[in-house]
Amino acid sequence: MADDRGKRRGRAAERDRADRQLRLIYIGSGAVLVIAAFAVVMGLFVTSYQPQRAHVLTVAGESYQARDVADRGAYREFFEGGASSLIGIARGTVDLLVEEAALRLQAAPLVGPVSEEDIRQMLYVELDLVTPLLELPPVAGGSTATPVDETAKPTPTPAPKVVVDPEAFAEALAEFLRDADLDRDAYEAIVEARLYRERLREHFEVEVGESGPQINLQRIRVSTQLATDTVIEELDGGADFATLADEESVAEGDGEGGAMGWTSLDLLDEDVRTAVEGLGVDAHSVAIAVGVFFEVYRVAEIAEDREYDGVVAIELANLRLDDWFEVALAAIEVDRDLSTGEEYWINDRVLAAAVMRQGG
Repeated sequence: MADDRGKRRGRAAERDRADRQLRLIYIGSGAVLVIAAFAVVMGLFVTSYQPQRAHVLTVAGESYQARDVADRGAYREFFEGGASSLIGIARGTVDLLVEEAALRLQAAPLVGPVSEEDIRQMLYVELDLVTPLLELPPVAGGSTATPVDETAKPTPTPAPKVVVDPEAFAEALAEFLRDADLDRDAYEAIVEARLYRERLREHFEVEVGESGPQINLQRIRVSTQLATDTVIEELDGGADFATLADEESVAEGDGEGGAMGWTSLDLLDEDVRTAVEGLGVDAHSVAIAVGVFFEVYRVAEIAEDREYDGVVAIELANLRLDDWFEVALAAIEVDRDLSTGEEYWINDRVLAAAVMRQGG
């Protein structure tokens, strides 16, 4: 009988041990699931929630989160032609936001303020809602209401305002903002900066004028120092520059005889400008290293005041715009705080948005 009681106690103890082991297994499994769930939540937080709300830029007191940069980058990719490099989307967009802030903050003293009405008129154009105002008809007899003073200096004609149905505008704007994934303030800030940029470019085009001092250059480009020495030796010995250019130059974009055409000294790279500045007609420069090549230049013609072709005038205006940006950017406080992880997150988000828009 005592043996039976001992056996029963032994079986009970075994059951207790089994129960304890089973409870430990359940508790351990639950802990693993909790830890796994926590890891998933933290992963989502780190990869989705945290990066988009991370501060990455402050310009003149205005703060931008990663989400703001991604939204601007996506708009740029789809509506403005995109960045020059897919791997540089985030940093390129940060640079763009800084430029746009500089335009809004610094351009008005030079080209006048952009008003809310100016922005609204541009929105009408961008949303394809433009309806030009009808011109007033002439008075009887064919004359205009206001006599024309033939001796008066012409003044620029302001762009006509347009009439747009308010409800149609509100509907078109709301639809566009949903499609662009922007709020109205962000969109209007983009448009305001664009208007300032256009005004500045027009200002500098007028400032450059239609003509100015220019130089007509020829070039011989070769690949080795030995070839350069040979070219210089032959030129110093009286060889014809154009003939040598046709025979020796590897510059694919040049014309016959190494012709580069008319340009402004201001548009030349610093090394090239230094080499040709001060040379007289028919003189050639010393050899200069340009990248992996060696180049020799000849001054074919010099003009103190020659009409610009379209490209030269535009490039000179763009150069002045670049100079303006250099001063404007130095005048505003900029704090960039873009980490590598935030950069990757922005790039991925912009590319995903582009794929989605293309139906991928």
